[in-house]
Amino acid sequence: DWLWFCTQTGLGACLADDMGLGKTIQLLAALLRKQQHSPKSAPALLVVPASLIGNWQREAEKFAPSLRLFVAHPSECPKAILQSPPTEQLANADLVITTYGMLNRLDWPAEFDWSWVVLDEAQAIKNHATRQSKAVRALKAQARIALTGTPIENTLGDLWSLFDFINPGLLGSSGQFGKFTKDLSKSAND
Repeated sequence: DWLWFCTQTGLGACLADDMGLGKTIQLLAALLRKQQHSPKSAPALLVVPASLIGNWQREAEKFAPSLRLFVAHPSECPKAILQSPPTEQLANADLVITTYGMLNRLDWPAEFDWSWVVLDEAQAIKNHATRQSKAVRALKAQARIALTGTPIENTLGDLWSLFDFINPGLLGSSGQFGKFTKDLSKSAND
């Protein structure tokens, strides 16, 4: 319900739970609700490390078999289809899965209007200046969701980067946020 509420109000959402606590199932449940309420909407885009493509496919098959998946990665799709917008595949998908690396190689994901953009292992964008962080921020979506299993291990700057993806500009620029946290630290020490 919380993920659905956030996506419907235009707020970004972050699930920051340790590994094994159900982030995947929670997202799949929200996608099933989206499929039920908005069957004609644009697909959602899920960005994952390449090593997790198979895991997401298995989990979707097990817990959300009605979701129509398209994996936009050369391990699952001919490269020729990936070079230009795969219009037919996108029209027949509820969820498109790709990788952080593919976002740097393909132009069309940044040109498409996604219903949702979801980042798994979102700590991959904790450095906001990297190419993959910039590629992720260039994606257009009605709602943005970050899934991370390392909430305790992130610095305030890392967390700013995640939140700047899910709610752009809400916490100010990186420089503004850095100054704010330095001022807080200075006040606490005085």
